[in-house]
Amino acid sequence: MSIYKNSALAFEQVLDSQSNLISISDWKELEQLRSHLPEDDEEISEIIENWLQLESRSQLLATYKQNLQLLSAAFPIDIDINIGIANSKSQTPANQPSESSKELTDNAIKRNSPLSDDTKSNQKP
Repeated sequence: MSIYKNSALAFEQVLDSQSNLISISDWKELEQLRSHLPEDDEEISEIIENWLQLESRSQLLATYKQNLQLLSAAFPIDIDINIGIANSKSQTPANQPSESSKELTDNAIKRNSPLSDDTKSNQKP
């Protein structure tokens, strides 16, 4: 797994665990980012890290960095053969494509945003 994919996973974990710390205005900004996410994993990683830089998001940034460190330790990157610890392979079955960083980030924002139609439809009355 690439460091850029780890970045998207770490951000997904932040949104899943700390969405209550994100203000409505920040959610609006995330919705804007979501609608313009590039396909490139490296660019998405940069967008995520730039978004987290505001002082008001320092707790989210700290959690993101911690998640990224844990993911990097759990899924070390071997540039020569790109397999994990003890020659482990991707957790995604061979007949199924793994989610791209764009899909991971987009789905995490949709799933957790109080502004998203998906979130509203999943909430019970």
